[in-house]
Amino acid sequence: MGDVTRVAITGASGFIGRATVAAAVKAGLEVVAVQRSAVALGTGVASVAIDLGDDAAVPALVDALDRVDAVIHLAAAMSGDAQEHARLTIGGTARLTRAMAEAGTRRLTLASSIAVFDTSHVPIGGTLTDDCPLVTPEAPRDAYSGAKVAQENLAKAADLDTLAILRPGIVHDADHLWNAHLGMGVGPVLFRSGGDDPLPMCHVNHCAAALVQATVRQVDGAFTVIDRIVPTRAKVIDALRRGGWPKMVVPVPWRAVSSLAKRLQKQRNKLPGLLREEVLRQRMLPMRYDFTRPDWANALPEEKTPWGAVQ
Repeated sequence: MGDVTRVAITGASGFIGRATVAAAVKAGLEVVAVQRSAVALGTGVASVAIDLGDDAAVPALVDALDRVDAVIHLAAAMSGDAQEHARLTIGGTARLTRAMAEAGTRRLTLASSIAVFDTSHVPIGGTLTDDCPLVTPEAPRDAYSGAKVAQENLAKAADLDTLAILRPGIVHDADHLWNAHLGMGVGPVLFRSGGDDPLPMCHVNHCAAALVQATVRQVDGAFTVIDRIVPTRAKVIDALRRGGWPKMVVPVPWRAVSSLAKRLQKQRNKLPGLLREEVLRQRMLPMRYDFTRPDWANALPEEKTPWGAVQ
């Protein structure tokens, strides 16, 4: 199939996107950065402005994929309603795979998410593994998880030579430690729920390096990407507090919140995520994580975190 020397990266100006562009340049790759609004991302990076949420994007994408050996697809809605996820995450992936077919680009690395797993199958205190079933797009836990599974299905249905689906955990760096698995923030107070079990964190540089490594090695298959050493909730909260927030932490037993969510189940569509039972379970259920680590991931660099070096 030939070596991968030139890649297109969608969502290149986002949090993971910028780290992935840097990792690709460091690996000696030519990079075409596809962004909603083109911004300069460094030497050796060609930036193009294309909104994947727009049907008019396909011809521009075909042009951008000229001489591109592989695509790293990061563009997706991170929040918003089901309509926004359908427009960008699902629609954007459909437009990209259509453009790839027209351009003859047949290698894709997709950044999915650990959120695609249906954790209702994991018992309290159990272990989430690669064998856990995925949520279904027809009855998703929330708009995000449903869209990510639909995105994976679109990629699988495309006519590709290789498809690497990477499912990162909670992507972080020193400035991005807050995540909804910690509880609910109200002003200076964190209402913390869940026990002191581990969180499936993934350093942004670790995530970026994995995306580039899978692309260069032309990996085929689905893999979950979390750090070798993951912190407990308490360690993440301690790191946040050293930065000045939260000023106060109020523990809330997750079983109590779960009981409340069950009583409010009939109003679930009007409730915030942490008061919907299936979302609460995915974010707060005490569980551990044990995913297969492929050989190609063993060369990923270590990163320093507030709880030590991780890979």
